[in-house]
Amino acid sequence: MEAYVRFLWEAHIVQIRTDPPWFQWASGIESPIYVDHRRLLADPLWRRWAVKALAEKLTTSIPSFRAIVGVATGGIAWAAWLSDYLNLPAGYVRPQPKAHGLARQVEGLCEPTTVLLVEDLISTGQSSHRAAAVLREAGFSVVAIAALWNYDLPSFSPAEYPIAALLTFPHAVSYWQKFGYLSMGAVDVLHRWYKSLSDA
Repeated sequence: MEAYVRFLWEAHIVQIRTDPPWFQWASGIESPIYVDHRRLLADPLWRRWAVKALAEKLTTSIPSFRAIVGVATGGIAWAAWLSDYLNLPAGYVRPQPKAHGLARQVEGLCEPTTVLLVEDLISTGQSSHRAAAVLREAGFSVVAIAALWNYDLPSFSPAEYPIAALLTFPHAVSYWQKFGYLSMGAVDVLHRWYKSLSDA
C-alpha cells in the first residue's frame, strides 16, 4: 500500500493546492485536493494491483454479491476489471436513460440480482445514491459499494451501504505526511478543510 500511495503522488494522480483557487467538485464543493483516477487507467501494473487489492478487501468486508455494476463514467472500467478478476457478470448505470435504442439506464445486466456498485471515487456520495436508486427501481439489490478512494466524510457517505475502499483521505494524508510530501502548512490546510466538511 505504501508503494501505491507513493505512486499516486509521484504520478500526479493526486494534486494538492494549499491556496485558492481550489479544485471544484461536480457537487460545487471547493477542495484543495483533486484525485484523477483516469490517469491510473494508463498504468497496467498499478491498475492490476488496485483491482487485486480491492478484490481481496471485498472478500473480508462486505456481503456476497452476484454481479458488479459500475457508475458511469469513472466506475465502468474498474467494474469491468473487477468482474473479470472475480469471474462475475458486469454492467453499468447511466446518469440518465439512453435517448435512443432501448432507452436503458442499467446496461449489461438483464436479470435483477444482488450487485456490488463500483465507483472510482466517493466524495459526497451523491452519484452512488442516484445509481443505487436506479438499480433498486429496476429490481436489483445493492449490497455494498466499492471504490478506489473514499473521502470518508461522515456527513456525506452513503451510510446505508457497507463501503469497501482501497484508500481513504485520512489514511492517504497520514502516508504523505510520513513520506515528507506534505509540509505542516499543507497538512493543516487539508485537515481544516476536511473538518469543515465533516462538521457540515
